[in-house]
Amino acid sequence: MTWFEDTRMTWIAEMLDIYGFINRKHLMLKFGISKPQASTDLRRFQKRFPDRMTYNVGLKTYVRRKRDGE
Repeated sequence: MTWFEDTRMTWIAEMLDIYGFINRKHLMLKFGISKPQASTDLRRFQKRFPDRMTYNVGLKTYVRRKRDGE
């Protein structure tokens, strides 16, 4: 993984912790990346950390999964 990809993965994790959700547009605006790249980053994050987030079809947004005790 490149430094840029690692930075985006870290930022996704932070946004989930702080706000509880994230979508492609957030990544596109923050990092100036394309929609396909943002989709790839979110899929990669979800594959790497399957218990951190889930996709909410109604909101078209990835939301933080509840952890034990929340």
